[in-house]
Amino acid sequence: MRYASSLFALLLCTPMFLSAQISLKNLKAPETITVEGKVFDKVSGTPINQARVTVFDDLMIASLAQTETDADGSYSLTVPKVSRYQVLAEKPTYFDQELVITHLDGPLNVDLGMGRKPGYVFDITIFDKAYEHNPINTLRDCKVEIYNNTTQQQELTIERLPKSAFNFSFAEGNHYTMLVRKQGYLNRRVEVYVNVNGCILCVDGMGIKEPDLVPIMTHGNEIGHFLGTVDLDSIQIGKRFQLNNIYYDFDKWAIRPEAANTLDKLAVFLKDNPGITVELGSHTDARGADEYNLILSDKRAQSAVDYLVSSQSIDFEKITSKGYGESQLVNRCDDGQSCSETEHQMNRRTEIKITGILDEDPLWRKSLKQIIEDKNLYKKIIDQEKRQKSLNPSK
Repeated sequence: MRYASSLFALLLCTPMFLSAQISLKNLKAPETITVEGKVFDKVSGTPINQARVTVFDDLMIASLAQTETDADGSYSLTVPKVSRYQVLAEKPTYFDQELVITHLDGPLNVDLGMGRKPGYVFDITIFDKAYEHNPINTLRDCKVEIYNNTTQQQELTIERLPKSAFNFSFAEGNHYTMLVRKQGYLNRRVEVYVNVNGCILCVDGMGIKEPDLVPIMTHGNEIGHFLGTVDLDSIQIGKRFQLNNIYYDFDKWAIRPEAANTLDKLAVFLKDNPGITVELGSHTDARGADEYNLILSDKRAQSAVDYLVSSQSIDFEKITSKGYGESQLVNRCDDGQSCSETEHQMNRRTEIKITGILDEDPLWRKSLKQIIEDKNLYKKIIDQEKRQKSLNPSK
């Protein structure tokens, strides 16, 4: 009797079990589709990495999926299949870009070109430094290049600028290098940082022409207008340039940290101008014995050159040192004269003097991108110059 009741219970449950099985078989997994593509700068075509891509539903309200682009600007998302989608790309330094598409069979390929936020527009005029911004002495036919260190792309190349002025839009979140060149002049590098590492707008190496900064009320006040000047120095034997912030402790010649920063910038200048040889000269004020000041200044000059050679890999044949002591005062503060500390400081200076010029600038045929990215370029140029000298010792 016990077996009969068990069998009867099993027969009662079997239809329900079979029905549940049939019902599960009839359930279909929701259909999905792949949305993929690339995000790029619509002006330069450069892939944009770390852009946020979101796919919304057919009502354009709910987010179905979200991801970030990879180093190639590519993305791929799997989303439920609906009648239409909105694909939105966002990045802080670009204007949002969206596209509404109707679903077709198969995966969707959606490429999005983003417009870069202007940041700051620079209007730049190139002058011959010797003439103090006299409008009739602007320089034409310069080579102008701008390299974006953030994206590692050269964004502007003008082999021969027919006029003395040009403009360029520097976008937020980027560090740019500008190089201006002209035959017979020293190459001039300018660094521009736009909202990078806490620097809202920093320009290193460029003179400022009034006014400093004028905001323009467009695009949510995101554009600033900036007038700047780039001064080029002509190359002449004996021409001198004073280095600021090269200070030493009393009666010492060791390189202080602030002096090292200035010497680091000098090293960049020398590597940008490998066609010249220079002398680094150190000067003292008139206080103290003449012979003592001469020895001290010579040690200071040699210390600075040793730093450039050992720490910055400047070739020792491209730079020499010389101490002048108090022999070349720039004002009236000679022995026996009563002068202020500021006047004495004018005499305690470090100068660079051009002592030699090559017939052709070794960097002239190199692009700014090559100059920045080839870390061994300076050494290659120096080695080639030495090989040429060994083959032609008379030159």
